[in-house]
Amino acid sequence: MMRRALFLMPLLLLAACKTSLFESIDEDQANRIVAVLSRHGIEGFKDRNADKTWNVSVDESHAVAATELAGAYALPRGPHANLGELFSRQGLIASPEENHVRYVYGLTQEMAETLEKIDGVLDARVHIVDPPHDPLMGPAPEPSASVMLRYRSDAGLEQMRSKIRSLVAGAVEGLTPDRVYVTFVPVMPVVTADEACRQTGICPHPAPAARATVTLALIAASVMALLLIVAVWIWDSGIRSFPRIAIPGITFYRRRARSDGESSQTPGSSAGTTASSTTEGGQ
Repeated sequence: MMRRALFLMPLLLLAACKTSLFESIDEDQANRIVAVLSRHGIEGFKDRNADKTWNVSVDESHAVAATELAGAYALPRGPHANLGELFSRQGLIASPEENHVRYVYGLTQEMAETLEKIDGVLDARVHIVDPPHDPLMGPAPEPSASVMLRYRSDAGLEQMRSKIRSLVAGAVEGLTPDRVYVTFVPVMPVVTADEACRQTGICPHPAPAARATVTLALIAASVMALLLIVAVWIWDSGIRSFPRIAIPGITFYRRRARSDGESSQTPGSSAGTTASSTTEGGQ
């Protein structure tokens, strides 16, 4: 039992210094998060669950910066539905209007996923207005689309406005590029405290000092816990003696495991035995 405690103590101390950032996400999203954190000098840790999902954790001192970085990069990204999934239901009869709405929704999801593949795009939202065609109601209004892109300001996506409009217009029947409205939302690059310290040379001193104090306290607590466990294990094992040290006036004793039939000696008899052993040694 003591050996297990000695082995698990460092693992428990290491786990206590970590904070869970995201839980039950797929491996691709976990890899993206770890890559983004690593790019900004923060180490991320991946742990696999029994259901093949992943958890991402970071050191407790980096929890705030890691959360802000993940939010700025729109991670983890939610899954996008596709037309195959939307029309995979079997045995159900849907009206033409319902099928049309499902079709338009699938187009918006697939187009958003396509736009997110562009380098620098953090998040994409697409809204398509495509009224159903009813011959009895006369000519239907022309379709239109609105696109919102959150992107890194250093990516320079403003130059791709015409290409994005043509890409969206080509996915919808009857839609022309002039009826595709694109809105760009630039996101400034996130700079962590460590990066700002390296770039400007201005470093916050109280925070590192506080972290150093906490680290020293954890190390001291770990050493004290290990010493306590070792002491309990030594006492439980019955060890009371060590190799004799040539120091005058210091004697180490060892407790012997007594059997049930062995009678305990009185303090007087023990003292007499010690005295006689000393006399024989002198002769």
